[in-house]
Amino acid sequence: MKQALRTLAFVILIAFVSGFGLFIREARSIASGSMAEADGIVVLTGGPNRVATGVELLEAGRAERLLISGVNPGSPVSDIASAAGAPEALFACCVDVGPTAADTEGNALETAAWVAERGYARLIVVTSDYHMPRALLELQAAMPDTRLIAHAVPAPVPWTNLDEARRWLTEYVKYAAVYGREHITGRARRVPSSDEG
Repeated sequence: MKQALRTLAFVILIAFVSGFGLFIREARSIASGSMAEADGIVVLTGGPNRVATGVELLEAGRAERLLISGVNPGSPVSDIASAAGAPEALFACCVDVGPTAADTEGNALETAAWVAERGYARLIVVTSDYHMPRALLELQAAMPDTRLIAHAVPAPVPWTNLDEARRWLTEYVKYAAVYGREHITGRARRVPSSDEG
């Protein structure tokens, strides 16, 4: 019995480590260099350079409008624009701020409502590379008919330091839970793993 338990624990450990390695490879392989265009852009807040990247895409004409999802309700729009290095006029004309989302599932629901309101069919998704696999699953679950185009913001790799290792491991566990949920419910389908045109 003890030998069987040891074997099972070893198999689980190997599966976890292997899965983590595949997760890192998938997240790091998401490209951000193509010039694909869409109807809108959504930035999921929570990591450095995400908002600035979304603004850059908007200024480059990659989409007509930008949603920043998960903004602290107490953050003035002028402060967000300043931190992103964008003129307030751009925010006034073409940027929407979503203050209701508190997590990735909330981001997906907030974004889905915005997309439905505007009738968008193609959406560029901006978030950190380690967060992108789970973000795409949540967004696709909330709006299955919307074409998602991943545009990842590179983050430090997990072997940089303990904090980064913890961040990636935590995200991997969350991703595995959402991945399992989507396959159990039968809603899972292919979402883009790169910034495809």
